[in-house]
Amino acid sequence: MKQNYDVAIIGGGLMGSATAYFLARNPDFKGRVLVLEKDKTYREAASALSTSGFRQQFSTPVNIRLSQFSIAFIREANRWLEVDGVSPGIAPNEAGYLYLGGPDAVTAFTTNNHLQRSLGVDVVLLEPAELSRRFPWLNVDDVAVGSLGLSGEGWMDAYLLLTAFRNKARQLGADYRYEEAADLTREADQAFCVHLASGEKISADHVVNAAGTRAPLIARKLGIEVPVAPVKQTVYMFESPFHCDNAPFVFTPDGLFFRREGADYLCGLGIGAKPLVAELSDFEVDYTTFETEVWPKLAHRVAGFEALRAKRSWAGHYDMSLFDHNPFIGPVAALPRFYLATGFSGHGMMQSPGVGCALSEQIIYGEYRSVDITELAFSRLENQQTSLELIQY
Repeated sequence: MKQNYDVAIIGGGLMGSATAYFLARNPDFKGRVLVLEKDKTYREAASALSTSGFRQQFSTPVNIRLSQFSIAFIREANRWLEVDGVSPGIAPNEAGYLYLGGPDAVTAFTTNNHLQRSLGVDVVLLEPAELSRRFPWLNVDDVAVGSLGLSGEGWMDAYLLLTAFRNKARQLGADYRYEEAADLTREADQAFCVHLASGEKISADHVVNAAGTRAPLIARKLGIEVPVAPVKQTVYMFESPFHCDNAPFVFTPDGLFFRREGADYLCGLGIGAKPLVAELSDFEVDYTTFETEVWPKLAHRVAGFEALRAKRSWAGHYDMSLFDHNPFIGPVAALPRFYLATGFSGHGMMQSPGVGCALSEQIIYGEYRSVDITELAFSRLENQQTSLELIQY
């Protein structure tokens, strides 16, 4: 006998759990929610393997609005996501994002700065002399401009946020099952049937496809091709006797990123430098790149980093939107009551509260009320209406 749910969410990571939470907490929603997650350990979840940054520095208004909603939520998350009087202990570090650009980037930085400031982003453009004054450890010889977020940007524990969303959603009545959705079909009565790997079937009026890099496989079951592919990101942790005082999350013109992690540092190369991975199971760490590319870039940018010791590394996957580096979120016109939440291209963690709220409103009311993300609909692919996000990471 099939179990019946009003909403089935495939993928129990940040997007799926945030959506379940916002549905369950809304007094206008009276239905049953099921979250299906194939990996109970979340060992390969993007939210567990990312660098967990959050920012407002984007080149498109919709991404700025999503991040602003999400950051406001994250600041109050301990209140919203408290379970039985216990706070999840979420502590965002608003140390800022610092993007560095060469002479060819000045025009783009200026254009983006005007947009960001017009939407209320607390960001400032800095010339090399000011960068050196604020960050004397930073080599700016090849830098013409810097863009620094003064508030509402930094990093946090993404896995803690995921766990808090999940725990609160469950307390509010959402069901979680750690099983794989092996197939998805549409029934004669237009309800969906989720076929579990165990052989069991689940009936649902609405389905949210929040399966990350596996979302295209789920959509293909219903004849929908979603241009999203996995990109492997290797993150390296190192320690150094040299300490960068007041260091923000730094992104350099040659593709390097680094930030503090307690007394240590995380670093790697930006998404733009990553090849698409052929296999979803490829989580092998690329140690050679650290020695040949990352370490030399670190030593060039911060002279004190010539002396460092690699401590550990890990690889994770981002669901990259091949169309315009923006996610596909919301209903699919050809399949009523089927919703996408995929293709976040490295900025899903920071936008998960906004996406979860928006999807819940679309399911309940058939419209967006808190943050309008209409332009991220799947229909833009069919209409070839790109909304290219230039600031990928």
